[in-house]
Amino acid sequence: MFRRWFRTAHGPRCRALTAALDAIDAGALWQIADRLPKSDEARTATGRAAREFARPRLRAGLLQLAGGELVRQGQARGQLSWTDSATLKLPEGYEETLPAAPDAAVEDVPDTEPLRKLLAA
Repeated sequence: MFRRWFRTAHGPRCRALTAALDAIDAGALWQIADRLPKSDEARTATGRAAREFARPRLRAGLLQLAGGELVRQGQARGQLSWTDSATLKLPEGYEETLPAAPDAAVEDVPDTEPLRKLLAA
């Protein structure tokens, strides 16, 4: 979903994660959140409540984009299994640090630096 929105907004060759982080840095986090699907309850929420409903989806979208970027960089790969769902095989140390990296980017005052640093390493 995030990837489709950013490609529509920024063109087919867009690096979606970079575009998302740039948009967040430009103050568009909550405009992005407004475009995501919402439950009936989330649709009627305003202010802080609306932001709290949006945070998990924003965070999940950023994690998905970060995983895609790591694959694009050749640092991660999909791992198939006959018995379980496919998983993303992350570089050493990323399993602990990647899940928390988007948290700062979806705060009331967003900070994309932790996610940018992690992906630049």
